[in-house]
Amino acid sequence: MRSTPEVAMLSTWAVETFGPRAEQIRQGVTEALAIALENAQDAQKTARTELLHPFGFTLMSRKFEALADAFADMPGVVTVKPPGSQHELVVLGGNLLFPFRYAKDRSVSVVNARIGDGRPSGLVQALFTRFGPRPWAEQLTLGGVEAALPEPVTPAARALTRLPEGTRLVLIAYACNARAGLLDVWWGEAELLDRTGNLRWHYCEPIPLPGQAPAAELPGVAASVGEASAFARGAMPAPALNPRPLRERATAVPPMSEAPYAPDAAADEGR
Repeated sequence: MRSTPEVAMLSTWAVETFGPRAEQIRQGVTEALAIALENAQDAQKTARTELLHPFGFTLMSRKFEALADAFADMPGVVTVKPPGSQHELVVLGGNLLFPFRYAKDRSVSVVNARIGDGRPSGLVQALFTRFGPRPWAEQLTLGGVEAALPEPVTPAARALTRLPEGTRLVLIAYACNARAGLLDVWWGEAELLDRTGNLRWHYCEPIPLPGQAPAAELPGVAASVGEASAFARGAMPAPALNPRPLRERATAVPPMSEAPYAPDAAADEGR
């Protein structure tokens, strides 16, 4: 008698985000990415070139198409294709799924994931501004001008206004390459920190892949991050305080917190 593979338990975040369909959605995400990767590998083989352009271009398109196909028959699914974008975005039960490759191997932790290799597009910035989580640390203002990233006014950004106000951006971060295929998959919520695509995860957890150990147990890959992680629940360390001697306090001279400026030392740092 064949034993069925053990299914990893769903997290509280997954159940609260996707409801009773959470396991079905999680499985659909992995199957869609696997199909997209297989198509990209086939394109690379057919091209008969050492350059990886066929793999990259095929993966870019197929990851969105495969997600749309995977959930096409599920109730409550909406696909949005903003003007100027070649890809359809899947909105499932108020959650906008956005897949992106954060690494080509396991040498990069998902904690250090970035959206793209350069400046995020206007569409990506608009997605985070409208549907991403509220930043943990509000940006300071300079002269009354907000220092936070302004929402770009583009046709793609304006098209997103048709989505409900309560839509949430769910990121699907994956690592893969043309030779090894799909390595790791994570999903969660994050805020966009700057114009170079750096993220701050509010919550992130691995999605188990068939026949693979959980990503948190793999070398070089961080465990789940976010408010539910053990790190976030740890006690805040109390710094040791060194009181000033009575002799110094009697002089009424303010304490020195930094060493005096040394021109020679500064010159050494610039070499």
